[in-house]
Amino acid sequence: MTVHILTPVHNRCELTDRFISDLYSQETEEDLRIVVINDGSTDGTADMLTQRMRAAPRGVALSVIDGDGSWWWAEAMARAIDLVRPNINIDDVVIFMNDDISVPPTAVSALSSTCRLHKCITQAVLRQVNDVETVLDRGARIDGRTLSVLPLQTDVPRNGLTPVDVAPGRTVAFPGVVFTRGLNINFKRLPHHLADIEFSVRASREGFPIRLAEDVFTLSINEAGLTRSSANPYRRLTHISSPDRLRSYWAFWRTVLPELPRWILAIRFVRYL
Repeated sequence: MTVHILTPVHNRCELTDRFISDLYSQETEEDLRIVVINDGSTDGTADMLTQRMRAAPRGVALSVIDGDGSWWWAEAMARAIDLVRPNINIDDVVIFMNDDISVPPTAVSALSSTCRLHKCITQAVLRQVNDVETVLDRGARIDGRTLSVLPLQTDVPRNGLTPVDVAPGRTVAFPGVVFTRGLNINFKRLPHHLADIEFSVRASREGFPIRLAEDVFTLSINEAGLTRSSANPYRRLTHISSPDRLRSYWAFWRTVLPELPRWILAIRFVRYL
């Protein structure tokens, strides 16, 4: 059995290098197949990745997909899935990860084991790298009445598995069979923000509930990669990189609430705005 790790990167050479070091140090008996999608980086990332491929430890393979800088998160991941899909077996695990995290040595093994054992989509808790007791993200539930994604409380210590409604792509494991069935990121409708959690919703409808593994965590690197809303109202509501892009929200809720008539969704959407 194999664990496939898919990670898009862009102009964060130092962070990406540190991230790969963490993956090369994982304590696991499974083969690791790491696919990095380098979407047009100009800061030396390409050369660093070439060196890293040559120095991969036993049981680990690193491959690189080169983009032109216009793929954003969603198309980068969609292309990686298309490339990797022929090599994914139904017993494999596919993990989406961002490079702005520190990965403890047992995280990949624990995440993949939980995913297989419980036959679920498994999200890791996100903690603060300089203060491991501080929880930054425990996943979210969704409220279709108010069109809201509601984060779970982070100040309540828990164990085991917690049901959540969506799984962001920062650290989440999917059963390999999700991909052998042909699912992929819908990058044309959702080019960047919300594409990851929209995919998790569609994947869960294949019969795999989404669970937060309370005892498995990765560490945020100084909140790198979190996008702030633009001060320009038009850009904030329309640009691909904006977390408040209206077209993305509409596309996301059309996936989450397919049974809801569009006119009712439109009313809720206006009310949300």
